[in-house]
Amino acid sequence: MNVSVKEFRNSVDHLYRMANVDYHACVGAQELRYWVERVERVIGLVEALECKRAKPADLEEHGKSLEAARKRLEQAAKRIQEQERPEPKKPTLTLCVH
Repeated sequence: MNVSVKEFRNSVDHLYRMANVDYHACVGAQELRYWVERVERVIGLVEALECKRAKPADLEEHGKSLEAARKRLEQAAKRIQEQERPEPKKPTLTLCVH
């Protein structure tokens, strides 16, 4: 999809913000799953962007934003697994009085 330079840069910035700000705001596995859905959707949109007037630096940032978002997806998957792992039972002490 061919877009203006402004829209191209705004979309790249949006993906960076999702990867570097929104990710850290997630609390709990459910929020992370919702974040993953949104980021996957935005990655698809950003991947499809084309801009005939984009400078080489813009194209480089485009690639870096996609790479950063994919790395965050991997981290999110690990974080979700850790949060869903059942906590080990704490040992209980029994007091015996004779």
